[in-house]
Amino acid sequence: MLLENLDIDPDPTHVIYDFMIMKKYRRSGIGYAAAIKAIEMYKANWKIAQMETNIPAILFWRKVIKDYTRDNYTEKFREDVKKYIQLFSSK
Repeated sequence: MLLENLDIDPDPTHVIYDFMIMKKYRRSGIGYAAAIKAIEMYKANWKIAQMETNIPAILFWRKVIKDYTRDNYTEKFREDVKKYIQLFSSK
């Protein structure tokens, strides 16, 4: 998992660029637990994106973010980059 904050703003947005669970560990809850743990590490604004064609990733992140935020997030589709992007806060 690559977690990076490139903002110098006092209220930065955190972005997860890559998140992968080895195939043999998928659907075991490890990815879900790791994603929640990563979000909880930083009380911040978040932006998480998935490629339009990566349906498993889209479904995974929608579930994680919906559960974590109690359905309090925004999702956008960026046509220019063909990505779904969820925005939320863990503050």
